[in-house]
Amino acid sequence: MSIPDDVLAINPDATVTVEHIGRGNHKVVMADQFYKFPENLLQLALDLPYTKQFEIIGNFPGVRASVNLDTQHIFDKIGELWGTKLYPFFNPQPVVFSGITNNNYRLNIGQRQPHIDKDITAMVYLNPAQSCVGGTGLFRHLPTGLERLSITPDQEIRDLADRLELSDEFLQSAEGYENFQNSMVFNPLFACRENTYINDGNEYWELLKLIEMKPNRLIIFDGRCFHSQYIKSDQFTEAFRVNQIWYLSREKKG
Repeated sequence: MSIPDDVLAINPDATVTVEHIGRGNHKVVMADQFYKFPENLLQLALDLPYTKQFEIIGNFPGVRASVNLDTQHIFDKIGELWGTKLYPFFNPQPVVFSGITNNNYRLNIGQRQPHIDKDITAMVYLNPAQSCVGGTGLFRHLPTGLERLSITPDQEIRDLADRLELSDEFLQSAEGYENFQNSMVFNPLFACRENTYINDGNEYWELLKLIEMKPNRLIIFDGRCFHSQYIKSDQFTEAFRVNQIWYLSREKKG
């Protein structure tokens, strides 16, 4: 496959917007017209072979593909926009594309409510304007009032555990903290009962912000904030929703 050298060229004239969401004033950075040649990047994404192997996609409700390209300038730019240096979780870090379709797809319980990522999440919407709809939703968990989960238990989590009169064992190990999250926040009873994404929320999840999907829009946010795809059941039934996705860390790995 012949890949243009400038397929990941960044547009120096991208329009940058910063918003702060929820009670926690969680930062969301948007850079519109992020790439200089987005049509070339979309074509590359469409030409790649995709997989739905669990080892590759985890609980992502779609398929993924990757290609090895020089990406350091992307990390540098995302860190500049975010306001601090950011690092990839893998070295080298491939370019990863995600595809979602609503065509005969059954969502599991975890996919029918918000989720969290490892640290900082960045993605670029690659669809052309005629197939851009919905976006990414940020949520508040109504039973607890939480808007994000820290990587390790912070004071907000400890205060919540005290109010709930939970044993300290929940917060003393990584396994205990994961059990706390799965029982108190990501309880299956809180998911949508229908085969649909959480979208506008339900009695357990409040939509704080819909980050609108636009062509060639980069978004950066704290992946520890509760978030989900905003896709209604009549959307993306024919064409894929195609994103480029980066999972980044504020700490250098390895």
